[in-house]
Amino acid sequence: MRIMFVQPSAGFMIRGTTYPVCRSLMVTASYMKSLGHEVLVFDRCVDFRKAEKVFASFKPQLVMLYAPPTASLKDAMEISVLAKNNGCTVVWGEVVAAAFSEQIVGNGYADFVITGETETKLRRLIEEIRNNKDFTSVSGLTFMNGSGVATTPNVNDSDLEAIPKIDWDLINVEKCFRKFPHCEKMLYMYTSRGCPFKCTYCYNTMFYNSQHRKRPIRYVLEEIKYLEEKYGLDGVNFSDELLLLDDGEVEEITRFRTQNNLKFFWGAETRADAYKDIKKLRKMYDSGCRWLMLGLETGSEETRKRINKPMDKEVIRNFVDMCTQVGISTFGSFIIGFPDETEKQLKETVEFALTLNVDAFLFNYYVVIPKTPMGNELIENNIIDMDETFLSSKASHQIQSLSQNYSKISDRDLKVVKSYFDWITFTRKKKEAASKNMFISKAIDVLSHFAEGGIKNAVVNVWGAAKTFLTVVFYSTMFPKIKKKYGLYNVNKK
Repeated sequence: MRIMFVQPSAGFMIRGTTYPVCRSLMVTASYMKSLGHEVLVFDRCVDFRKAEKVFASFKPQLVMLYAPPTASLKDAMEISVLAKNNGCTVVWGEVVAAAFSEQIVGNGYADFVITGETETKLRRLIEEIRNNKDFTSVSGLTFMNGSGVATTPNVNDSDLEAIPKIDWDLINVEKCFRKFPHCEKMLYMYTSRGCPFKCTYCYNTMFYNSQHRKRPIRYVLEEIKYLEEKYGLDGVNFSDELLLLDDGEVEEITRFRTQNNLKFFWGAETRADAYKDIKKLRKMYDSGCRWLMLGLETGSEETRKRINKPMDKEVIRNFVDMCTQVGISTFGSFIIGFPDETEKQLKETVEFALTLNVDAFLFNYYVVIPKTPMGNELIENNIIDMDETFLSSKASHQIQSLSQNYSKISDRDLKVVKSYFDWITFTRKKKEAASKNMFISKAIDVLSHFAEGGIKNAVVNVWGAAKTFLTVVFYSTMFPKIKKKYGLYNVNKK
């Protein structure tokens, strides 16, 4: 079967951040190729060919779309319509597709939506399309059954040892490299899937059923070796939901780097209470670890209880300080505007954030993810309507621009707080920083990609960047009373 795997365009949301190649797409495309299918990867974030020409050339029988951010929904819908007009079976995967699976199938954008891992489920789906058409036998599948939409229970049972290594020759690797602090050619890869915790706002609860499974570390290292030797890769950002390396895996990374004379650095997202020993952090540094993103979310104990993410503030502070001591950069990630969050709780988050010696702050607005415990609560209380939310794509850019506020805090207060931390991230000067002014070079790299795709694309990107920059400057400077209310001072003059 001829299968086209599509990563839809997400516009400035992707161009303005570090561009990630969709992990599930690459794994599934590689797996399908290993089974003898003819495979094409059409990554519309870096491939600006007209979709009509790509369809006419490849003539796919099945099109699989991956929509990781909601900003890619619009393009995904347009590609779906084109695929159906070309007589293709259309399948959607990834988090946004899983969250809106009934709406996507019910509105005719896809024949099937897969929730969770896609590789073995797609194989089973193709078998049923060819033979019995008993789609109820495929787990995590949403489809039209008679006159209604049906969904089977999600079970993730892919054998991560049996899934082949990613075939990076399926894409233009050079176009996917991005600059990142400590490296010039960084690429996203993974060592595990899922997370064992059950944060109420997180997609992990419905997408991976709160399971954490590791991929053989040797697979990862062999891929890195290939990419460094062939393409000059010098950085890897592990896109695990939660990086949990044991001592043996850290030692294996160190040994592999040394034996093969590899120079790559790496980083990932983890919890600040995952590694409490500075000796472990030193070993991670020796293995090439140079940055860690910490999902801190809030400084309010009350909010922590609600989102089911208990963490001790002192443990977090000590972890950040230990990382600075060993030379690992830290990014502190927070979420503001949780449902029913109060000004008092937001003040607690701001106060806590300002005590942290992180290299960068990543403040985002709460985005409702349907089928999560918190999302289900909003639906049950009639605060959001799934059909209306999907069709209007309200959440498309909510992380960066507040489109829906479920908290008890004013829009203006939320925008001032986020903009303040965005601004100081670009100007932050730590006394003992692992990397000073790291995001200035990152911003320059982002600008260098704006011209990709022609003049029209460049204009859209420049306008998006200018709008974002002016928004940050406006809200971070023009409301001194709000800044005073939340204790927002200049950390560079502290």
